[in-house]
Amino acid sequence: MLADAIAAERFRLIRDRTAVFWGFLFAPLASLLFSLAGDIFVRLAFHKTIPGATTDLANRAMGAVAGASGPVTALFLLIGAAAIVAGDYRWESWRLVTPRNSRLNLLAAKLIVFAEASAWSLLLTALASVLGGLFSSVLNAAPLVGSGAGSAFLGQFAGVFLITWLEVLMIGALAALVGVVTRSTMGAVIAGLVVVVVQSTAAAAVQAASWKTLAIPAYAARTLKTFVAAPEGFRPDAGPAGLGLVMLLAWLVVLAVGALVLFRRQDLTKE
Repeated sequence: MLADAIAAERFRLIRDRTAVFWGFLFAPLASLLFSLAGDIFVRLAFHKTIPGATTDLANRAMGAVAGASGPVTALFLLIGAAAIVAGDYRWESWRLVTPRNSRLNLLAAKLIVFAEASAWSLLLTALASVLGGLFSSVLNAAPLVGSGAGSAFLGQFAGVFLITWLEVLMIGALAALVGVVTRSTMGAVIAGLVVVVVQSTAAAAVQAASWKTLAIPAYAARTLKTFVAAPEGFRPDAGPAGLGLVMLLAWLVVLAVGALVLFRRQDLTKE
């Protein structure tokens, strides 16, 4: 039954081109366009290349993925998550689908489809960064360097990708919780964005790691990414990174379970 719910949600999302574009495609495309425009502007403004400039595609891709959970990107992810999770409130279709499957399966399917779509979005972000780097290399005659190649980099990239994906999953779970409470797609986007901006601002002001500061998801994720991306032999203490991972997982579970508990108790006869 869960597989049927997932297949149905995938089909609905694919047919919702607006949600797919603005929620999961726009941010990678915009980052690519901004990168191309910035390189062209610099080239035209200065009419010369930067001596000794090089292009490291591997580190560009990892940096793009690491920053893909910021407030600006979160806005578009919230649009996609709200369309998936809270769209049934808008179209008043819950009363039509709930007799066909359990509420647990229906909500879990929505979160799983969001997780799949967001993973593809992160991969597109990395690809857009690589394409932008290739364009910059050709335009500015900056040779490619391979300092990030090898199995060590692949492990670092995978770690940063998974941590960012975990942050994105929290954004989806947050949108689910707010969407269930407000029964509104706009409510899920606006309230979710406020929460993301507040905790990101708080994380930027934090200097020292403690269990209280690591309870801020953005700071916990930043600590984890710093630990994973650091070269071998230069990594910081693993204690804060481990606690940060626990905090991120705890937030994800709390938000997802909270959305499910509230959803199971809702009266959907008029939704």
